[in-house]
Amino acid sequence: MNKPDPQKRDRAPFECQRCNQCCHGRGGIIYQPEEIPAAAAMLDMDPAEFISAFLAPKDGGYEVLCNQNGACRLLGPDGCRVHQAKPAICRRWPFFPGILANPSAFEDARQACPGIDPDISHEAFVAHAHQLGYSEDDAS
Repeated sequence: MNKPDPQKRDRAPFECQRCNQCCHGRGGIIYQPEEIPAAAAMLDMDPAEFISAFLAPKDGGYEVLCNQNGACRLLGPDGCRVHQAKPAICRRWPFFPGILANPSAFEDARQACPGIDPDISHEAFVAHAHQLGYSEDDAS
């Protein structure tokens, strides 16, 4: 009898389900200036309008504002309105350095995010992140 290959999976380690769980919570979501035109274009806005409606200057970039419930202002009734042009920090989820470095943080993320394969080990998740070019030490 053949043993199953632990590297071969029926499901990707992470596939965004667009559940919007990661779109709640104030602070930390930053657009770099060069990312703004693409996002603005998705909403048929010019960059200045986009900044005025959704962002506030912060540390050389622009922080995404939240509504009164703590949800990202770019979150619409059908999910992220700029999903294809979301900022780098959103594109990186869930491969954040803390999640890669800490098995407990990984477990918390796996419990909160339905896009993370519930059966994947921390080791396999980290190996996949490394294949994507992410590192425990890399904040970019």
